[in-house]
Amino acid sequence: MNIEISIENDSWNKLNVSSIANECVEAIFSELKLNGECIEICMLFTDDDEIRTLNKTFRGVDSATNVLSFPATPLEDCCCDDECNCGCHEHDLILGSIAIAYETMQKESEEQGKTLENHLRHLIIHSTLHLLGYDHIEADEAKEMEELEIKILKSLGVSDPYQ
Repeated sequence: MNIEISIENDSWNKLNVSSIANECVEAIFSELKLNGECIEICMLFTDDDEIRTLNKTFRGVDSATNVLSFPATPLEDCCCDDECNCGCHEHDLILGSIAIAYETMQKESEEQGKTLENHLRHLIIHSTLHLLGYDHIEADEAKEMEELEIKILKSLGVSDPYQ
């Protein structure tokens, strides 16, 4: 598994985003029993101004948000075995990109009484699940996604973010 990290805001340097991102993505793939060997995820750690621009450009929403997910290639398009015909052994299959805004994340963590690190873990898990096809538009989908987030966070020693 390859996680490409881009940090565009110095505030992120307070946190070990690379370590946190890796532990979260590994926990997801372990819980879902998925092979992440040939997977690449790009993560942008940015600020409210940049995420507002991304939100407006790609979703038509002119406001900052905590996290955005941009799925690229469905996981089922990667076979990751000896008979691989998709070329993923030659290069990683790009699952998608994630952008997280520091100021919004910090504000939410303060309001919710969470540490920055644990709120970041939740946002990374939430957004990576979106890259894997999970969603929360319908009530049953939201319940399934939230239960999975809670279970993965618990495996990392993080309490239920929805309580």
